[in-house]
Amino acid sequence: MKILIAGAGAVGGVVGAALLGGGREVTFLVRPARAERLRERGLRVATGEDTQVLRPDAVTADRLEGPYDLVLLAVKAAALAQVTDDLAPAVGPGTAIVPFLNGMAHMDALTGRFGTAVLGGTLKVAAQLGDDGTVVLMAPGIRIEVGELDGADTPRLGTVVAALDVPGIEVHGRSDIVDAMWAKWVFIAAVGAVTSLMRAPVGDVVAVPGGTRFAEAVLDEIAGVARASGHRVAAADLAATGAVLTAPGSPTTSSLARDLVAGRPTEVDSVLGDLCDRARDLGAPVPLTEAATLALRVHDQRVAGPGQPA
Repeated sequence: MKILIAGAGAVGGVVGAALLGGGREVTFLVRPARAERLRERGLRVATGEDTQVLRPDAVTADRLEGPYDLVLLAVKAAALAQVTDDLAPAVGPGTAIVPFLNGMAHMDALTGRFGTAVLGGTLKVAAQLGDDGTVVLMAPGIRIEVGELDGADTPRLGTVVAALDVPGIEVHGRSDIVDAMWAKWVFIAAVGAVTSLMRAPVGDVVAVPGGTRFAEAVLDEIAGVARASGHRVAAADLAATGAVLTAPGSPTTSSLARDLVAGRPTEVDSVLGDLCDRARDLGAPVPLTEAATLALRVHDQRVAGPGQPA
């Protein structure tokens, strides 16, 4: 199976490294600067004190030829429009596309462009991209869920699950993948809102008076949006998210908070902004999430500079 991974950042890098280690045929679709770095230094994945260096195939959009059997999207929301144009030559009649973006807004754009080629997907991994291009795996384990958007148990789904089933990746086929994507969205939005609005990891937030109540209130209002949208998060999943958000001494933070503190643009609109828009349409109050969204948008505007889009 020919696999194309769009993006070789934190997510694409760790998934691609695992697939290459499992003997899969993998090519990365990347921008010219990233392609040059991969040629010069390889794909570097650091786990603790160990750094693995791989020499994967990498192409830029102008050199992409297809079709591929499986396309994994591992880019940030801001790059989605360009990437969907770039990867068009890779998509043929039998291509399966699995996105690993945050939120749900990307699904309409992808299905509108590629139709039934698109499956639903979630990915859970703790990784970040270092300044030198090294992918840093902060905790072991990659968990992937994938499923047909209509819930069907198809041969295609079985083939995709088998392709992703390599050492280092725990993969599951889901008949309720849309609900699973919403459950993940609730998790990342809640952790993102709490840690970015407070500019602190979970442990620091809950260590002060009112911190635990604040975290619980954020989760409650975000879960309410999912419920109002017809995608109620299972009680066990909510309890697990609540435990993460209120764990004493926890270093847990979010990509939103890390980007905020580092002075980088954030994914506020895909993670929190779209959620707030849906909440308003549904009449579901989310005042704390709106405050976090506003704070991050102000940050993004300052990073972009006067007169520039955030």
